[in-house]
Amino acid sequence: MPPISPLHLLDPTRRAILVALRRLGGATVEEVAAHCFLSVGAARQHLQSLEDQGLVAHEPLRQGPGRPRHRYTVTPQGESLFPRLDHEALANLLAALEAEPPELRERLIEHLVTTTIDQYRAEFERGARVSPARGVVEVMDRAGYLPELRETPEGVALTLHHCPLAEPVRRARLLCEAEARCLAAAFKTARVSRIAFRPEGDPTCAYLFELREFPPGDG
Repeated sequence: MPPISPLHLLDPTRRAILVALRRLGGATVEEVAAHCFLSVGAARQHLQSLEDQGLVAHEPLRQGPGRPRHRYTVTPQGESLFPRLDHEALANLLAALEAEPPELRERLIEHLVTTTIDQYRAEFERGARVSPARGVVEVMDRAGYLPELRETPEGVALTLHHCPLAEPVRRARLLCEAEARCLAAAFKTARVSRIAFRPEGDPTCAYLFELREFPPGDG
């Protein structure tokens, strides 16, 4: 079983609010209430408690007359509660491998792809009974990526709202290459392209799978 992250030690409602803020990229009290099925008053109380703990922060929104509105976001301290695999040793190892010859890096990426697919094969195959897209979502959700799947005119878009490998990836992109190849292996009949990339300044990582039709059960 994967290790329990500190996020799961929070009150379930406050945990849901933190996850909602990450998924939404920040939200007002009203948006949090709607997303988490809470009253506005209850959402405001929970947000205040999370802010008192240093897990969220708010900034005023520009608007006309009336009660001031604020946009809440997760602080770095709050982000640290989400699953993290960014150990310093891993970051150093990846940085060293980046300097190795391309042939060695290529063999390592292939090995990472193979072992990752083997590790999550059972979860993927269970979800893939509905569609490959659902299998991918189940695997990445378990790994802590907060995946979101949606239909677009071009195909299926997969957005990853959290990266448990954020720190190592800042030092080396090798894991990102392996991630993209794992997704390509899952969608064998689709053209996979990256459409957003956190290391280059985007708020999330996202991929587009150009399929002939949207897989049933994933809308």
